[in-house]
Amino acid sequence: MAFKPQVEPYGTWESPISADLVSGKSVSFAEVHTFSMSNCPLSSQMKPKAGSVYLIEGRPAENGRCCIVERQGDEWIDILPPQYNARTRVHEYGGGACLACPDGSLIFSDFKTNGVFRLNAADDVQPIVDASETLRFADFDVHPRHDNLILAVQEDHSGGTIETVENRIVLINSDDKSTRVIRQGADFYWAPKFNHDGSRICWIQWNHPDMPFTGCELYVADWKNGSISNAKYVAGKAGEESVGQPKWHEDGTLFFSSDRTGFAQLYRLAFPSFEVRPMILAGWEDADITAKGPFVVLGSNTYIILNSKQLVVTATKLATDSLLLVDIETSNSVELPLGLVNIPMNSIRRISDTKFVILGSEYISPSALYSVDVTKPSEKLLLKSSTTIPLSPSIYSIAKHVTFPRSQGKETGGVAHAIVTPPHNPSYVPVPGSKPPVIVSIHGGPTSHTTPGLDLTTQYWTSRGYAYVHVNYVGSSGYGREYRQALNYFWGIKDVEDSASCVAYLAEAGLVDGKKAGIVGGSAGGYTVLQSLVNFPKLWAGGNSLYGIGNLKTLSTDTHKYESHYLYRLIFPDDTTEEEKEKVYRDRSPCLHADKIESPLLLLQGADDRVVPLPQSEEMERVMKKGGKDVKLVVFEGEGHGFRAEKNLKASLLEEEKLWRRTLLGLKE
Repeated sequence: MAFKPQVEPYGTWESPISADLVSGKSVSFAEVHTFSMSNCPLSSQMKPKAGSVYLIEGRPAENGRCCIVERQGDEWIDILPPQYNARTRVHEYGGGACLACPDGSLIFSDFKTNGVFRLNAADDVQPIVDASETLRFADFDVHPRHDNLILAVQEDHSGGTIETVENRIVLINSDDKSTRVIRQGADFYWAPKFNHDGSRICWIQWNHPDMPFTGCELYVADWKNGSISNAKYVAGKAGEESVGQPKWHEDGTLFFSSDRTGFAQLYRLAFPSFEVRPMILAGWEDADITAKGPFVVLGSNTYIILNSKQLVVTATKLATDSLLLVDIETSNSVELPLGLVNIPMNSIRRISDTKFVILGSEYISPSALYSVDVTKPSEKLLLKSSTTIPLSPSIYSIAKHVTFPRSQGKETGGVAHAIVTPPHNPSYVPVPGSKPPVIVSIHGGPTSHTTPGLDLTTQYWTSRGYAYVHVNYVGSSGYGREYRQALNYFWGIKDVEDSASCVAYLAEAGLVDGKKAGIVGGSAGGYTVLQSLVNFPKLWAGGNSLYGIGNLKTLSTDTHKYESHYLYRLIFPDDTTEEEKEKVYRDRSPCLHADKIESPLLLLQGADDRVVPLPQSEEMERVMKKGGKDVKLVVFEGEGHGFRAEKNLKASLLEEEKLWRRTLLGLKE
């Protein structure tokens, strides 16, 4: 007898994608590292651990601890003792927590103590920088001939206030655990790198009010006897040009990305002429090459020098990633047929002249680590999946990129974009004539984007019969610099209107029930949620703000150094007077307009969040309750900006499900 799916209302379908699977039976991959022939000393006759692969694995089941695991044969072995957490606090967002050294050891930063350690083998951990409550380290690079000399970004909190936090490039000497300042004076530093013979270094720096993706500068300098000299500016400009991911070629030239054309493209610095030459990849001029999103976390690695003649690079077009094999001399490129559409920030590492490993997700496959041989790229080998419970691909809904008109509100005109994932479950069909409820998800940043790569949380909802939509509103990355900059001065307006426009577009197309729309987002996305409930109170049946911003003025004085000036360009033109600023703060702070909110609001917040502190959610709850509004605040102890522990991930998901069952399905708890 042929299988016949059940007829059930949208949103009520049972799914094998459980809350336990999403929150605890899956892991995240923060960084991948390898020992390859290229990162062993030029003078070494031994090539220690060549081909070894390491992952930093975020584990909800261990309260979000980041463990280092090594591939040994066909197995993955924990090599980091349980008392350590390979994660860094620099910029609060972290990244760049680990480095594979030429001698076969790993350098890592410990999240709990801020100490820096050398992991020589499983359970053999030696401190190379003593723990400190005020000093943080990340983004390491080791001298190619002297394994004891390590460059790092240091963040100094000894002053006790945001204004006194200092960022520097320092040299760590692991022999005596000393640190020495190599470069200081700018507000921020990034990507210090030795060249292949240790005679030069490069780095990126920038100052407030810029973020690294709005404007930063690349420098190179000579290196001798532990000091730099003859420092020279290469590229980048405050407020106008962003540069990123410098990488030294073995011939002494330097690759880097720049968005001077409006899209991030590759460039090459030659010596001794100091000429900067563009690498024009035909057909990809309107894609972001290597810069798949804003530089938020340190240690980004979305391209590699595979061998002396070829690069492997990530290209992002319409928020969808591809991987290209590039000939260095001719700039000819070939797209590798890997099927990966989401390639994260620290994702690619070299194994040999023809092989590399890569993190990524496909349309119907969750995040995983693969091994690729460019001589036979269609035969990529799965090394490790992010989920421990395999599911039939038939349960997955395939996401689609859509472009829609900006039709709602005052700042209309032009188009915006979204990733639409329709409801799908092979065991069910909907009630004839019905349309699905829609959950609209707003990414954080706000300078970020969502790709169509498979995401288990999204599939949790679509497999239950909800349409799920990620809005890449004006201001998102993944579409070039002009689209991203279009949010300047209009944060809290254009993003809000684009979210409403997306629902209008989908409803008119008959893809969703426009009267059953909920909105969810975290951080900056949480702010958009709150602003949406204020400005379009009749549209949204409910909202879920995760660690979102309710009061812009208090955020401007109560956040961390890295983003302490980010807010201003998003909401203020350069010539805004103090009186006008106060008005903008009032007009765009949802906590001051909570009386306009008509639908239920769920607030989820980490108690230890330093990016968007707890008082933001507490104030929003207070004013909502004062006005007799439907609001619930859930605070998770021990969590910061984003949830990592299994119990908290599960609790937050189930709280959100209660909200949608009540507001979108009309079911009682």
